[in-house]
Amino acid sequence: MRRISLFLLLFALVLAGCGGSSGDVTVPEPPNTTAFEKSDSDQINKIIEGWQAQVPTTLTQNQIKQETIEQKVYDSTASLQEVVDFYTQQISSANGWTEVRNMPGLQNNLFLKAYDHGNISLVVGALDAKQFGGTGTVIYTAKGSK
Repeated sequence: MRRISLFLLLFALVLAGCGGSSGDVTVPEPPNTTAFEKSDSDQINKIIEGWQAQVPTTLTQNQIKQETIEQKVYDSTASLQEVVDFYTQQISSANGWTEVRNMPGLQNNLFLKAYDHGNISLVVGALDAKQFGGTGTVIYTAKGSK
């Protein structure tokens, strides 16, 4: 009987250890940013509005609780490559994050990646605003938990 009780206790501790995310899951703001208001470019505004509408839906389809989703949009004077490098460094396996497969990454002046850390998910989108009639880099993030 004691063996079963000890086994159940150890099993419960192992399950509890696997359940949440460990470590710091805060993501610092991207470099050289201010809050995004609206762009003079309708094309940029449509891309950001599309991400703001589609990403939360996709996250909730992947078991992320709607009420935990935080969306942020930034303007940055950093280049798109600097933003990509920033997220590659900040959101790395060394910090406990794993990349979600089947995301395009950096292609055609757009960057789109998703990451998981335990029960936390993060989506990052960025675009070179100069290619769409704007200035700088526009960055979108959405973060939520299961």
